Amino acid sequence: MKRVFQPDESNPGLWMTKRYSFALVAIALIAVCAFGTVGLLIAEHKSTLSVVNISGRQRMLSQRTALYVSQLIHTKDRAAQKIYREELQKATQLLEQAHLALTGQNNTINVSIKMSPQAQKRYFQGANPLNEQMQDYLRTLHQILNLTDGELTPDHPLVHSVLTTAPGELLDALDAMVEFYQHDGESAFAFLQKLEAIFLSLTIFILAMEVIFIFRPMVYHVSTQMQRIKDFSKELEARVIRRTAQLDEARKIAEDANKAKSTFLASAGHDLKQPLEAIGMFSGMLEKRMPDDLSRAIMKDMHNAQRSMRSLLDSILSLSKLEAGVIEPIPTTFALQPLFDQLTQEYRAIAQQKGLAFIMVPTRLNVTTDPLLLERILRNILSNAVRYTKEGRILMGCRRKGGHIAIDILDTGLGIPQDSMENIFTEFSQLDDPERDRSEGIGLGLAIVKRLCKLLNLDVHCQSNVDKGSRFTILLQIDT
Repeated sequence: MKRVFQPDESNPGLWMTKRYSFALVAIALIAVCAFGTVGLLIAEHKSTLSVVNISGRQRMLSQRTALYVSQLIHTKDRAAQKIYREELQKATQLLEQAHLALTGQNNTINVSIKMSPQAQKRYFQGANPLNEQMQDYLRTLHQILNLTDGELTPDHPLVHSVLTTAPGELLDALDAMVEFYQHDGESAFAFLQKLEAIFLSLTIFILAMEVIFIFRPMVYHVSTQMQRIKDFSKELEARVIRRTAQLDEARKIAEDANKAKSTFLASAGHDLKQPLEAIGMFSGMLEKRMPDDLSRAIMKDMHNAQRSMRSLLDSILSLSKLEAGVIEPIPTTFALQPLFDQLTQEYRAIAQQKGLAFIMVPTRLNVTTDPLLLERILRNILSNAVRYTKEGRILMGCRRKGGHIAIDILDTGLGIPQDSMENIFTEFSQLDDPERDRSEGIGLGLAIVKRLCKLLNLDVHCQSNVDKGSRFTILLQIDT
């Protein structure tokens, strides 16, 4: 049975969205209710403060009117009597405006007033309501204002009523009313505090529910996913280790098999070449004894095919010897010119048969390396130069280049496309030339060159342009 906080694994995104939406809606409703309730209470409290303010004004004005009446009847100065009468009239007018505003009859003082039902009951009802007391007091003040200065005496009933009512019964009623308003405001404020506590409790409750039903499941879900990722990572790592071990074992087996093949070919090379040498010798002898030209031509073609097969076999055996590691270089110091003379004598004749010029630049430089392996490197490059050059010339020479001697072989042949430059030193890589005789090689010449240069710690580079020719450069250390 699923725990209540466990998310739906089939669709955790929808599960989270629903609960987040519910939590947000709940908090939004609480916020709206709190905002609306607090707004209403603030408006009511503001009205209560206005009532308290006006009631306080009534109290102050009632005492002020009584003071002006007292001063009016005790002064004999006409000018002072006039001033007190005007002040009494103003105070009476303000007191009447406050009473009308408080009772909702005529709000001329622009103050928002709204009595609570309890305040209205206390103000308008009862044995001696404050509303009737204030109306009687205002009528008495208006009657006093209508009397002449001579009629205003301390013994006048109206004057006596004002001087006894204002500081006595009316003042006590106003004080009681103000105290009631204050108590009503304090009750409203206490209720507001309770609402605040209620809304705060609801908010905390909703947040606690979010922790239980949203954040806790989310943490559980994320923790579960992280654990799954860790478990999968460990499993994947173990799988990679197993596959790597299998690949290493397969690579070792392949390397051992390749090495065994190369060792076999290197060891059996002499035995493989003996039948070809015999075929070459017999075909040469038969070529000289053929009775007619057609038979001699057939034997010549067979003899040439035998030489091509021997050349291919030599290349395969050379590569196998390099792979088997049975070739050990024997470095010696020698002059380059004799080697150049030997190669020039051999390849100039081959080049001239194709109508090509073969140019060799003489040199007096000496180098230290294996002369036989260097000769094999140059032979392979020259063979390719003659093979892929249809017209023009082949140039061989050497020069100083920094701390090296650079042996250059240039031709005016087909050239090598840039997208094929990376593959020319790999096994079985050949240029796409439909006119080339496929019996002349299988793409091992430059691969052997690369292997021999690596064995001798030499650098080999090629620069080529299509239809313009190629330059192969071998870099050797200078022998001083």
